[in-house]
Amino acid sequence: MKKRIREKMPVVIYGQYSYDCELDSIDIYFEYGNSVVFSTGEKTIVSNGIKMVNCEKLEVISKCYVEQYQGPYEAKRYFRGDNLVIQGIITFFTGLPLTVYHSNDSRAGVKPIEYKRQKIHLSMNGIDYTRDLKILLKKLEEEPELIITLLDRWRKAIYLKAESCDADLYYDESTLSFFHILELFGDTVNGELRKKLEDNIEKMLQQHYANFYFNDSQIKQMVDQNKKAVSSLLIGDYLSLSVKVKYFLEKYELLDDNIAFFIDNMIKVRNAIAHGRITYQKVFIWPLPQFFNLAKDSYENIEFLYFFTAVMISKYVGIHCWEDEWMEIKGYLMPPQKIVDAFLEGEIHIEKDSLIDGNQYNISWRTLFNYYVKKPKKEIRKKIELAVADIFLEVLVNRENASDIFNISLIFADSDEEAIKEKAINNIKLIIEKDWHNWSNIRDAYTYLQFYSVDVVWYKNYLYNKEYLK
Repeated sequence: MKKRIREKMPVVIYGQYSYDCELDSIDIYFEYGNSVVFSTGEKTIVSNGIKMVNCEKLEVISKCYVEQYQGPYEAKRYFRGDNLVIQGIITFFTGLPLTVYHSNDSRAGVKPIEYKRQKIHLSMNGIDYTRDLKILLKKLEEEPELIITLLDRWRKAIYLKAESCDADLYYDESTLSFFHILELFGDTVNGELRKKLEDNIEKMLQQHYANFYFNDSQIKQMVDQNKKAVSSLLIGDYLSLSVKVKYFLEKYELLDDNIAFFIDNMIKVRNAIAHGRITYQKVFIWPLPQFFNLAKDSYENIEFLYFFTAVMISKYVGIHCWEDEWMEIKGYLMPPQKIVDAFLEGEIHIEKDSLIDGNQYNISWRTLFNYYVKKPKKEIRKKIELAVADIFLEVLVNRENASDIFNISLIFADSDEEAIKEKAINNIKLIIEKDWHNWSNIRDAYTYLQFYSVDVVWYKNYLYNKEYLK
């Protein structure tokens, strides 16, 4: 007679992870899956590789069931899923990457770990985000796969961004991770957008055949016969990523001309990184990279993508986190070429103070400077001079506007117009004297322009002759 095999019940294992959250003040408590996370109130100072930073201690306590033949250490595999999601949630609200590398202590065993249960709450540096946290947790229940993926991609992207801080080391990889978020959102509206386009084609065909005075049954027959062929011609088998992302942005009230232009440029950057291109370059700027970068404007692109993807996630989830930060940063987006050209041709008029204070077109001293840097031709400079000459000659330099005035003055210092040239030179000398520029040193400004093949004759001679020392 065979012996009956006695089934052994799984063992409950408890685990605890301690994290150093690089934030001066965070008070948090929430539960996710089989885990709970809370702030301890304990503060510590740790090194992030560059400097010492103040951190708050966070604890994550989890439980799982393992087979008796598996040891407590094996439970870490079961804990990992909850931990990654929790790291994603905290990272999204703080804007600072939280990873397993920020865990300085962990343990697992069969003994239950005591903690005080609390109501869900989140506040950071005195601002309450409890409502947003509750909505995000609810959205996680409704669409776990998508939301977890979005949070994980964003966390990885900003981790790579942080790791690139002194040498652009992972900017290409970070750009791709941010771009995965755009692709995911594009996929969420693919079916909806296709149906909308197909419905528009059907309405167009109905109107077309109605113009031939067909009756209703004839119209329906003709539409049914031709809509597939017309849809194939006008829509095709696949919708472009640009179209899908812009539709998503329009749906969530994030789209305007400047953002559409940014999306188009970023798709080109993404393609260059993903598919490869010749990367050799002769001139470098600080910080010096460890590899040839595939994207030339890596730092600026990463900063925009950081805030842009964050607000996209917020809008989709239905919370207000990151909206204020995005409204501020979007003012630095480059306007489309057609907008700048219209301004230079006098077709668009703006208030003179708005070159500093901001306007709906994002026409500013900064964007005009960047526009010229990307197209450093003498005729372009003359057009810019002509469009802003009166404003430039009257502008009063102060600490707030100095960095942008300094940069545009570097260009105007080579002007053929004596008044503009003199004003630009005086601006440069004053700002250097006051140390109001934003460059780490004044030579970096010339190096930056050299990197983009921009020739600034006066400023080069100014540095060569060491006039700033006089």
